[in-house]
Amino acid sequence: MDNNTLAIYIHELRNQCLHTEAAFSIFNQAMNNRAGAGILYGGQSILIPGSQIASILWPTRARARGRGEALRKVLALDEKHPLNDRRLCELWERSDEKFEEWIAQTKGQQVIFDFVGDPATVGDGKTPDACIYRAYNPATRVYWYRGVAYNLQAVANALSDVAKRVNNVYAQMFPEQAKAEAEARRRMMEAQQAAQAGATAAEGAAPAAANDAAEKPKAEAKPKKKAAKKSAKSE
Repeated sequence: MDNNTLAIYIHELRNQCLHTEAAFSIFNQAMNNRAGAGILYGGQSILIPGSQIASILWPTRARARGRGEALRKVLALDEKHPLNDRRLCELWERSDEKFEEWIAQTKGQQVIFDFVGDPATVGDGKTPDACIYRAYNPATRVYWYRGVAYNLQAVANALSDVAKRVNNVYAQMFPEQAKAEAEARRRMMEAQQAAQAGATAAEGAAPAAANDAAEKPKAEAKPKKKAAKKSAKSE
């Protein structure tokens, strides 16, 4: 693989790693807010770039295996790396057809669709993985998609390892750009932390302001009433 081609692959792998980071951020925020739809969306959003990274590094097609071997050599990735999961690599291949196959295979059976919680609490509690279309169990950190169970913590660990390797190679190939991006990222994080601190301070001040506003009408009520009596006597 020539350096030009390698640079393009490393650049794209890094972008996909950043996409997984953004997806985990959405997922964690949804978990904190207990937003079911956001949890399911975030989990699925993690699998999308995760699948693309896995398929680039461990391609299932014979004609692409040389490319995978070359990239793994540069990144010093072992063939038995946890991200080398054929189910993940092929996640988005024939996606529409796999959906049809899942419907046909689960026909007449108890299925779970878009659920956050323990699948054992649904129906008779005996729904097999193959009959769970999309769900997440916070207790086990298992995310199901189209009948396949993925441990999101294990996926996160595997992606984190790959991201570190990709970033190291990226920094070697594009030192100036990597330095500028790291500085921009640092400033963005500082701005976010400052905004969050400001929001927290504002929330703390709001109850005190509300109490002050509630007390003021009571203090003004008496003078107004006396003024009204004087006016009545003068008439």
